[in-house]
Parts: sequence; C-alpha cells; structure tokens
Amino acid sequence: MATVTRENIGLLHDKITVTVTPSDYTASYKKSLRKVAETASIPGFRKGKVPESVVNKIYGEKIIYDEVYKTADQGLKDFMQKEQINFFFQPLPVSSNLDKVDINNLKEYEFIFEIGLRPEININPADIKVTRYVIDIPETMIDHESERIQSELGTLVELETISSDDDLLNIIFAETDAQGQLIDGGLEKATSLNLKHFSPSFRSSLLELKVDGFVDAALDIAFEEKERVPVLEELGLDTEDASSATKTFRITITKISLLQKAALTEDFFEKAYPGREIKTEQAFRDVVRSEIAKYFAEQSRKQMHDQIYHYLLDHTEIELPKEFLLKMLKETDEKHRTEEEIKEIYPSFESQSKWSMISGHLQTTENVIVTQEDLKQAARQQLFQYLGGQAQLLGDDNKFIDDYAERMVKDEKFVQEQYYNILANKIFTSLEDKVTATEESIDVETFGSKLHHHHY
Repeated sequence: MATVTRENIGLLHDKITVTVTPSDYTASYKKSLRKVAETASIPGFRKGKVPESVVNKIYGEKIIYDEVYKTADQGLKDFMQKEQINFFFQPLPVSSNLDKVDINNLKEYEFIFEIGLRPEININPADIKVTRYVIDIPETMIDHESERIQSELGTLVELETISSDDDLLNIIFAETDAQGQLIDGGLEKATSLNLKHFSPSFRSSLLELKVDGFVDAALDIAFEEKERVPVLEELGLDTEDASSATKTFRITITKISLLQKAALTEDFFEKAYPGREIKTEQAFRDVVRSEIAKYFAEQSRKQMHDQIYHYLLDHTEIELPKEFLLKMLKETDEKHRTEEEIKEIYPSFESQSKWSMISGHLQTTENVIVTQEDLKQAARQQLFQYLGGQAQLLGDDNKFIDDYAERMVKDEKFVQEQYYNILANKIFTSLEDKVTATEESIDVETFGSKLHHHHY
C-alpha cells in the first residue's frame, strides 16, 4: 500500500505526496507478469509456455510502470476518501520520478499532487435584502392591449384605392435602371407593407393609387433609414453597402386592404377570452388588466430572482485557493494560453466557481432536486415555443407532446443546457419567502430599465 502525506502550501492549497516502494507493487507486478506469460504469443515459443524471464525482458518495464501507477492512483483515492477532503475539481499532478524503469533495479517512486480546498459557506436567507416591485399599469397600456386583441381578431377588407396610413399594401418590387426601365433578370420581390412604413414625403405619390398602379423610386427616397433596413434585408441587399439604398425599383400595387378591428361584442369577448363570460367592455378591460398584471407579476418575480443572485454573489464571503486555480487553469487549458491570458480570464472563472459553490450549498440546505419531470416540463415548454402560434394545432394530442419530452430527456445536450437553469430557478423559488423583501411601486418604464438576465 502506497504511503500518502499531506502538506499545506497556501490558502486552501495543499500538496499531497504519494510514495510507492517496491514492496507496494512487487506482488502485483509478478502476478501481471505471470498472466502475460500465459497468453503471450512470441515467435519460437508455444503459447502459454513462454518463460517469465523472456516476458519480463520484453514487457517488464511496461508492467512495472502500469502497476506503480495503479498503486499510486489507488493510494491517492483511498487517502482522499479516508480524509473526506472537500476539494475543487481533481487533484492536479505536479511531478513524478516514474520516467525510466529498470526491471533489474526496482526502486521507490514518488508522485506529487496539489489540491484546492473548498471553503465553508454560511448563508442565512433572511440576510438577503431585495426589492419586490409592484408595477403600476397605466390606462394607456390597457388601451393598447385591447386594440391589439381587436386587431388580432379583426378582418381584412379589400379596398379599391389607397387612402390612409393604415392601409395594408401587397406590392411587388421590380428593379429598374437609371432611365426607369425594368431590368431583364433584375431583382424582383413580392411583399406587404402598411402605407405608414413609407417615408412621409413619399406617401403622397402612393395615395389614390389603385390595384396595378405603380410608382418608380429609389429606396432611399421611398423609405427613411429606420424602415429601409428591413426592406433591404427582405430584398436580400447588403444593408452596409451605401449603393444598396440608391437602387431604383418599380413599386406595383397588387392588393389594397384595411384591417377592421373587431367590435366590442359578446362574441368578440368570448373569442378573446373563452369561458370568461365577459358581457361588457369594462369587464373586458378588467380581464385585460388582470392578464397584464399577471405578466408583470411574473416579470417582477424573475427580477427579484436576479437581485437574489447578485446579492449572493456580491455579499457571500468565500475565499478561493487562487494560486491552485490559476495553476489548474494553466495545466488544463486546451488553448495553450499564456500566464497573462490565464490571469485575464480568471475573474470570470472565479465568479462562475463562486456561484457554483453557492448554488451547490443552497441545493443542499434548501433540499432542491431537479427531477425527470422537471426536465420533461422544460422540453414541453421548448416545444410550445418552437411551435409558437401553431401550438393550438396539436389540440389534445398529449401523446405527441409526451413522446417529444421523453426523447429530449435522453438527449445529453438538452439535459446539460436545462439542468442548471431549472436548478437555479428552483433555488430562487425556495428563497422567495425567506429573503427580506421591501415592496415598492414602480411605473412600467422604470421597471423595464431594471430587467436583465442572470448569468448563472
């Protein structure tokens, strides 16, 4: 059995020396030698009849190397388990004199490792101070959401003539030359735009046009910069190239429509919010308000999670074995960065390590577990996001949804992506009612400026 000693060499930074003597590995070396002799195929000898001296001459160095290494590795594992050392990552090999092996002179070998120790963490949720925002919902927001729903459930009515900024125009862009002649094989694209997307000075040239009417214009004349960029993208033109904006097109009207908003009737209320039994406009507005309030309550909750995250990261005192971690980063860096480059990335690594320790501590103290069902639910939500407005086409097809969830929880990449997000959310949820929260009313615009994402 290998001899193992431990020595502190810095803040939360220890050196472990594993010494393997001939008496520790001779028996296993001899056993492996006999086993190889029984199976070796060497010209001039029958299989299984090769003398151990011949096997030793050919394979002895490798066998000794393997046995010494296995003995050292097992000695280190046994020591770490016996001492119950709470360490970072894995022991870092520093040096070893296991280089040249002499089968005729068995000797002592030494392996040196370094480890970084995890510090103790103490977190009292009541010490975490956050603000729970209550968002004031203005009447204008109720107005806008009501109108949006009316538009969504409204109908398109075809018109003969362009007459208002809200008219929806189906148009064809066909590229022309400097003389206004269509270019044979030139760029051509059909799309749809509201009249208000064109520049104010250009709209007058479109007003009163009927279907099949057209106007020739350069893009920088027809559109102001803000509206021109998406048009350039739709036409497949380079938005960074100044010459793209000066290209000229014939803009032909193929259809004129106007969206008529749905009237505030009981049929509309039922379509907007099925089963709510809304009878009046005021009752409709009250439901709209409650839905907006529900949305902002969830956003406020997530924002409070963000505060908890930053409070924990900024106020939890954790000393880390910096020298060990810098050495570990350098030794394991696949990009072969310099020491200076390693020092540049260290603060980010330290922050990630700190949060990993905090979340691991809270996972234990708050008894948080990420279950298979949590991952399946994340998969279902991902599917609904992919489908967007078409999710309703699935109807009650729960089998398709459940089969998708079953497939995804077997996908290693999906599980890795989702696990830590689910874990963090469950940790924050468990802390919500334990932290010290001060309630504060806030307007929508100010609250919007406070929203940002966690980096856990």
